[in-house]
Amino acid sequence: MPALTPTQPTEPAFRLALAANFGSVQGWADSFAALAQVADRGPGQLRLNFQAHTGALVNQWLPRASPMAPKDEPILAIELDAPADHPDALAQAQARMTDIDWALAYQRYQHAVHAASDAQAAHLAASPDDLAGALVLDVRRAGVYEKAATVIPGARWCDPATVARWATDLPTDQAVVVYCVYGHEVGRATAMRLRAVGVNARYLPGGIDGWARAGHPVAAKPGTPGAAS
Repeated sequence: MPALTPTQPTEPAFRLALAANFGSVQGWADSFAALAQVADRGPGQLRLNFQAHTGALVNQWLPRASPMAPKDEPILAIELDAPADHPDALAQAQARMTDIDWALAYQRYQHAVHAASDAQAAHLAASPDDLAGALVLDVRRAGVYEKAATVIPGARWCDPATVARWATDLPTDQAVVVYCVYGHEVGRATAMRLRAVGVNARYLPGGIDGWARAGHPVAAKPGTPGAAS
């Protein structure tokens, strides 16, 4: 059977989110397309959902008239009317996967992450004072971190795209605070992912940008001129 090839987002933060949850953007595309090609699939919706209780993205096939769990927020949905064994099924699926509105999907993802993290703000949002004694992790995207000149003192960088690999290496008996650039979906979603595996993690509202603007100290990034050895 010919392989389906969904289009892929150009927005770096959304590409990161897919990589963090599926290993890579291509890993997401392969998983998403595979659901549409299940032999006994009937009409229904192919969805990419956000799980508010874990901060994770998951693919789902939803048969027509089947209710979706209310905890899952649809980020994108593709309606497939033809069952998998219909002669036009493959062409229909490919056409609709080629026509994904990624700008809208990214907006939905941002909204879902912010809504979920705001609902958990009492235990998910860290204050500047909370960084004292905490393990501080810089989770800015790799490309952003590479260009950055400063970090919050004592922070170590962890690639948010590979959070599933390093999350279980973190201590569960110590407070962890993660920060991204502005405290938007990268830091928030990473904190939720960590909490889902038992890490006492929070994110820093405003990110390192808000931290610096408030007059808190920053240090030269390790490896840059002037950085402490």
